[in-house]
Amino acid sequence: MRRRPGARFVKPVCALALTLTVLLAAGCAGLSRPPGPEFLTSVPQPWRPLAARLSERGFTPDQLTAFFNSPDLVYSSAPMAAKLKELHGLNFNAEMTREIQEKIFRLGYEIFIDGRAGSGTKAAISRFQTDQGLAATGEVSRATLAQINSAMKKKAEALRPLSAYRPPAPRPPPRSATYDQFTSSKALEQISAFYRADRALFETLLRPYRVPGEVAAAIIWVETGYGRNFGRGQAASRLASMAAASSDFSVVAPAVADLGKDRETLAFLRRYAVERGDWALDELEALLRYAYANSLDPSSFPGSIYGAIGWGQFMPSNILKYGVDGDGDGRVDLFNKADAIASIGRFLQAHGWTGPGMGEEARRAVILKYNRSGIYANTVLYVAGHLGRASGK
Repeated sequence: MRRRPGARFVKPVCALALTLTVLLAAGCAGLSRPPGPEFLTSVPQPWRPLAARLSERGFTPDQLTAFFNSPDLVYSSAPMAAKLKELHGLNFNAEMTREIQEKIFRLGYEIFIDGRAGSGTKAAISRFQTDQGLAATGEVSRATLAQINSAMKKKAEALRPLSAYRPPAPRPPPRSATYDQFTSSKALEQISAFYRADRALFETLLRPYRVPGEVAAAIIWVETGYGRNFGRGQAASRLASMAAASSDFSVVAPAVADLGKDRETLAFLRRYAVERGDWALDELEALLRYAYANSLDPSSFPGSIYGAIGWGQFMPSNILKYGVDGDGDGRVDLFNKADAIASIGRFLQAHGWTGPGMGEEARRAVILKYNRSGIYANTVLYVAGHLGRASGK
């Protein structure tokens, strides 16, 4: 037998023995290979795929077993369902959104008719639902459309003609627009009292970052009502629930079934469940690393629907980047007022805050890095200005 140049010659008997050895080894390996890391058997079934992914990121079996067996960790489809419905409304079903907008207008509600389910549309739907004695979900869905159609039948003779609609010129919110609940006279009295009591703390902690105390106080006021509202759910549960949908769409599918079950809709929902679920997994990883590094219980943090925590409502990934031990106790705890104040200062400085002499546009640009809402920035600047004037600045 002629060998090809560079080919390795193996005697037939040796080749057969080698083949049998490889097959036998593979078979034995297959028989003895466990279905996954052994610790997964001690993790409740809904969380096992997520625990396996976190194990690959370096968390120990003891850490993951304790975390996923915590009584505070409860699955909820609500966060992912809310995000998928928002994305679906903005990007997928423009025809139904426009139909809802037109009918809401005919029922007497002011709304911008553009086929996009933004915050204005959700607010108008919520007002309609509240007036009808319904749960104010604000959702663009077939169920909402059915509610509107029922209301239109009852009000058939008094419906406003669609021809009366005059679209407003699109424009950003005026610089004077603020969240009334934070800028009313009563609200300003409350935040002024809080700030007076803590002014020295703000000025001391923020001195290294050249950030005025009133700006950080205004952010805390808008984010959590000065520490009075950290969120209605547990941050870890929210993030873990969203991350679970990335590996297993079935856990959230019933909560978004009203959006449709056709192939196009399901493909859209599955794609964004993976995308947003992977984002949530990154944030959950950051939350766990932050908690373990500071000897805190990761399942105990109250937070927003998408996992922001503490006085300043930091996302976990931002805690790792900008968290500061403000009171010098050896750990970063965003539910500790001093740590939260210092962390806000560090965040603002890292995003362009340079100190005294900044113009309002420059200040506004930095605050928009904290929260991309124009009205949010208006509110923070308004409250900060009030606190500054009240303290003689």
